[in-house]
Amino acid sequence: MNIHISVVMEPKKKSGNGCKDCAVKSSSVFNLNDEEVEVLCSNSIEIIFHKGERIIKEGAFTQNIVFIKSGIFKIHQAGPIQRDEILKIDKGPVFAGVSDVFANRTHSYSITALGETTACFIDYSGYKHLIENNGRFAMEVMRLLSTDIVKHYSFFVNKVQKQLNAKLADALLFFSEHIYGEDVIEIPLTRSELGEYIGTSRESVSKIIHDFTEDKLIELEGKKISLLNKDLLRKISQAG
Repeated sequence: MNIHISVVMEPKKKSGNGCKDCAVKSSSVFNLNDEEVEVLCSNSIEIIFHKGERIIKEGAFTQNIVFIKSGIFKIHQAGPIQRDEILKIDKGPVFAGVSDVFANRTHSYSITALGETTACFIDYSGYKHLIENNGRFAMEVMRLLSTDIVKHYSFFVNKVQKQLNAKLADALLFFSEHIYGEDVIEIPLTRSELGEYIGTSRESVSKIIHDFTEDKLIELEGKKISLLNKDLLRKISQAG
């Protein structure tokens, strides 16, 4: 099975033979019987990526479904002037790149690890077999994809229409509540990347962070950000 990846360090690989005993599973996998789980296992391989390593490369052939077992990652795409735009930030466990596999021969975006990330690569033919032969599995995959699309619609409307301070408040709340589940966070992006994510410049990000610090909404300690007043951050977010 060919896996198209671009990495800086040699990733650690494991066979997929132990996946049926794995505690980390997508909700769709619970709709498979033992024989179907074996099909999934025999067509998969687990790889550990380090921060900055490419899990999926834009332009590579779409031969594998990727299940991000653990870790934080970003989905990004090169624009017409070859500047990357961050489309999404998420964490495992979640499937990634599924829509590309069914729609295109090559990946339309890249996925990069933002910290140590474990990913399972599942051969497309095995996954397709399960979609075609297990309706409950297929319906759960469709539900997950549909939920993801709806979230994306809201994200891009907010990115275009909200003021910069509201967009940064959104980002801080997103990392606090969805990614880390804590009020003290360490955003795994440079300020330039954070600017790309919310649609502004590095300088604007630095200014708003300074303003939020002065207003006692957040506190900086090295790379860590403490959210001191989440209620007010939510009000800023909701005000747009």
